[in-house]
Amino acid sequence: MKLRVKGMWLVQLCEYVIGFALAMSAANSVSPAALAVVAIAIIVNAAISDGSLAAFHILAARTHQAVGLGIALSAVIIAAIASLDLTSRLTLVVAALTQGFVSVRFGHGFRTTSTRPQ
Repeated sequence: MKLRVKGMWLVQLCEYVIGFALAMSAANSVSPAALAVVAIAIIVNAAISDGSLAAFHILAARTHQAVGLGIALSAVIIAAIASLDLTSRLTLVVAALTQGFVSVRFGHGFRTTSTRPQ
């Protein structure tokens, strides 16, 4: 049996919250397509990573982190070039920053630190 990364479930939970919050914003937006696409990408990334809350265990933690950073970068690019209203543009940028932070800081789950000398 393959060992899973500790704390990856919390990373997935954060990504589900980001994705579903973005989807709810898309439901109330004037132009929901861009928000919905990014929300689906975030939710699918969380659902196929190798963690406890995943529906399908396809992506390893390193690949999950790279895909998360790619989604964050894509969301910033979409916010910059798509014709969106200000609220949708700001929502995409905030979601991208949040997704990027979660991917960079917790991409491999939560690290445990030890104060014991080795």
